[in-house]
Amino acid sequence: MTEIVREPEHSNGAPTIDGTGIRVINVASAYEHSGYSPDEIAEFYPDLSLEDIHTAIAYYYGHLDEFRDSLSTEGDTETPA
Repeated sequence: MTEIVREPEHSNGAPTIDGTGIRVINVASAYEHSGYSPDEIAEFYPDLSLEDIHTAIAYYYGHLDEFRDSLSTEGDTETPA
């Protein structure tokens, strides 16, 4: 079963899909904001199974306020590349 982990030494403690280093926010953004389907996301991230992708999306929606707070905080301190 897919697990979402937070490791301070990786991605500044952002939620990632265990064993992959891929951040939940990247998967959720591809799904919600870019409109990609889980199958399309699997093509972008071949190391992820559909279970991984669905777990990441579910985690994102289960912690939506936390993600929105972190995005607004990041937006205040980071400049676009």
